Amino acid sequence: MFAAVSLPAAAENFVRWSLDAADSSDIELHGSARSGKGADGTCVVLDGQSTIEAKDVGSAFEADELTFTIWVNPYASDRDQQMIAAKNRYSLDEREWSLMVDRDGHFRLYLWQGRWLTVEGPQAQPGRWHQIGLVMKRDCAELFVDGAFKGTVKLDHPIRSTGAPLTFGGVSDDGQIRQTFFGALDEARLIPRALRPDEIAAQYRPVTARHEIPKPAPLFPLWDVASTLPKADDLPQLGGVEFHVIKKWDQPRDGYTFLHGVSLAWHKGHLFASFGHNRGAENTVTEEAQFRVSDDGGKTWGPLQVIDAGAEENLAVSHGVFLSHGQTLWAFHGAYYGRMDRIHTRAYRLEESTGHWQPLGVVLEQGFWPMNQPVRMDDGNWIMPGFLGKRYSGDAAFPAAVAISHGDDFTQWDLVPIPVSKPVKRMWGESSLFVDGNTVFNLARYGGAASALAATSNDYGRTWSASRPSNLPMATSKPAAGVLSTGQRYLVCTTARDNGGKRTPLTIAVSRPNENTFRRVFVIRRSRHHDQPGESAENLSLSYPCAIEHEGKLYVGYSNNGGRRANLNSAEMAVIPVEALRVK
Repeated sequence: MFAAVSLPAAAENFVRWSLDAADSSDIELHGSARSGKGADGTCVVLDGQSTIEAKDVGSAFEADELTFTIWVNPYASDRDQQMIAAKNRYSLDEREWSLMVDRDGHFRLYLWQGRWLTVEGPQAQPGRWHQIGLVMKRDCAELFVDGAFKGTVKLDHPIRSTGAPLTFGGVSDDGQIRQTFFGALDEARLIPRALRPDEIAAQYRPVTARHEIPKPAPLFPLWDVASTLPKADDLPQLGGVEFHVIKKWDQPRDGYTFLHGVSLAWHKGHLFASFGHNRGAENTVTEEAQFRVSDDGGKTWGPLQVIDAGAEENLAVSHGVFLSHGQTLWAFHGAYYGRMDRIHTRAYRLEESTGHWQPLGVVLEQGFWPMNQPVRMDDGNWIMPGFLGKRYSGDAAFPAAVAISHGDDFTQWDLVPIPVSKPVKRMWGESSLFVDGNTVFNLARYGGAASALAATSNDYGRTWSASRPSNLPMATSKPAAGVLSTGQRYLVCTTARDNGGKRTPLTIAVSRPNENTFRRVFVIRRSRHHDQPGESAENLSLSYPCAIEHEGKLYVGYSNNGGRRANLNSAEMAVIPVEALRVK
């Protein structure tokens, strides 16, 4: 077992987090954890969906030089990036450093210098205790693993201390929990000087005791296990795809910052596109539901027009979905009061004689926000996927849900929440679905891992199995699913092996005709997009897709943040020949 080593006198002034239990007075747990056998006494064991925030760190990290060490026992080395300890708050542009188990299973140190610099360590050994050390100097930073020096990187300038909290086992990003760790943590120490390599080595003693790694619950079989899923760089690129820009991000000219949630509909020979638009920040009361119309299949678009700007006091109306049925075009939009309070769905009907949208009022409450267009079922009703939202919290499960129409009366809907399996502690359940007779498959965004959550109903969406993790990798973004005229099921999002939560490239997974597992993934577009319409950058987000089929083509709308932070998006569209998606 680990034997504590006394620090040299010059280093005795240190801050210690014992991490013996999740209810310690010096830490705050976001999620759930348990105690286990530690490197020294007891430790805290995290479930891969939670994180710990250190309390009252104060000025401890403002020293010009410092040393930070922590004991870590990873349970998995094949997940997305898993933070061991970090001092970042991305959404507030506060980035300093991270110690993590990276996507390739290696320990790695990240340091912010206007870009991320890295120092690579050895492969993590699941079930085994390791001591990880960071030595920060004014002009360089060093990584130590198990008492041994592993590498250094030169710093252009000292790491700037920000207001970002020190977190263990993930990042607490202003309400969102990111990059969570699955495994055990113990004995973190911060020393306000740079220890020498011999002093680091003197603190390390091997721990021979190992942890038994919990066996995961069976995964929902969305991916055909007989097929190989390549890494993102090795996925085949679709040919014959046309690209168009629906609305370019142009805040300096038009004043709009936030754009998200593209929806598409063909109606009487016209292509409609809608999205949420905001001159202020995302999910604030100045959000508006807007639309544009194209008469040439998306090559050019008419002026920006408003579906609803929230005329009622303190009301915001945001992105939604279309439904063209018979002679009528309908729209169903998520709305809320203030900042994501009392979320609900409002219905609208296009008055074609005037081009204006007739508001029909609130049709769904209890937090329901529609995420993909309604689909007609064999029982004569329509089913619309979405989720139940509230003001965002990163350590809760916001479940997927569906709304079921009363036949063709689109002002009357029954709300059916989808239960959540016990292992799922974090979920932002924006969902999509495909229908196979009386069976409905719901595919939802996860918060705890970069994979799709899946649930099924065998009675036209009236009752559901619990949403549970599947074997299909998927970025933590809203997906779009459906059934092509070929009988193939499709899923648009970002799906690739070892890609984690990255929202690029934009991909489409497809099945064989009339099968309910996916067996092939194609790239719709990558970050770099030379000589094509749309924004191109080395690393950007392509997210929140929608998809509709029309006359042998699949029209895919999506957001593109152009490499900017957050959802400062352009609205773009890809047009895919359905024939290009056939698989044998």
